[in-house]
Amino acid sequence: MSAVIPYSAKKEDLYFPGRSSNFFLNGLPKSEATLCAEMSRLAYCRQEPDFSFDRQRIETFLARAGKWSCQFIESKGGLNGRGFHCFVASCVDPAGENLTVVAIRGTDKDDPSDVADDLDIEPVPWEAKGKVHRGFANALGQIRSELDKALDAVQGKLVYTGHSLGAAMATLLASVRRPAHLYTFGSPRVGNADFVATLSDLKNSRYVDCCDVVTRMPPEMVGDYRHLGQPFFIDRNQKIAFNPTESSMLDDRVCAEERYLAQYAWKFENVGLRDLADHAPINYVSAMLAAE
Repeated sequence: MSAVIPYSAKKEDLYFPGRSSNFFLNGLPKSEATLCAEMSRLAYCRQEPDFSFDRQRIETFLARAGKWSCQFIESKGGLNGRGFHCFVASCVDPAGENLTVVAIRGTDKDDPSDVADDLDIEPVPWEAKGKVHRGFANALGQIRSELDKALDAVQGKLVYTGHSLGAAMATLLASVRRPAHLYTFGSPRVGNADFVATLSDLKNSRYVDCCDVVTRMPPEMVGDYRHLGQPFFIDRNQKIAFNPTESSMLDDRVCAEERYLAQYAWKFENVGLRDLADHAPINYVSAMLAAE
């Protein structure tokens, strides 16, 4: 019987997603989207209190999902490994094809470099076209050179994924180095309408977990920020629907917040608001596994 991961309101799952040990409990996920959700969560594994990848743990967890080779890319010069991190994992998929996943770490709340770039929302011209969030562009620039070298060597199918800041960086990368598919989880808005138009031909799956506040940032009124494509919306019962109406999503969020206050918010170990709890990577994985 397949293992399930329940919805989590716990602070640790939001603020320290890499501490978990329940990665790939069912082996290789049935869908590519679920695989990418787990990869995005796995990218948070670090050598606490340092911020560098915990490579041994990542490779151990990846082994539950098959024979993966993994290349780690991290920005240089940051104190105690601070900065930006991604890994490039490759294997032969069940269909016998070469598959490579680029998974980019999202924001670590204890890393000032991540937080500073999240807050640097000034729109700046982007090489592909349009304008994008300056902080996200700076973050990708910190690992771009080494990542480009890794991508030059890729053979077979290439997909990008990330959660939060990692989702934003993956979106920017997709605009200059096209993957076969982009999977994002809890992504903020990345650029303006002209930027989004450059990705109109890209296969893209953008997942939004119910009340996740990060998916509503930066506001559209600031720099004409837009989302790429239509959302796969995870409702309060963890059911996934493609591109529901704005009114139905709003109604669901209101009901979800009321339920959260009664069931979870008052417990010390839990996050106080569902708007934050729904951003936890584990809740994206939970919904994806339930949908398989």
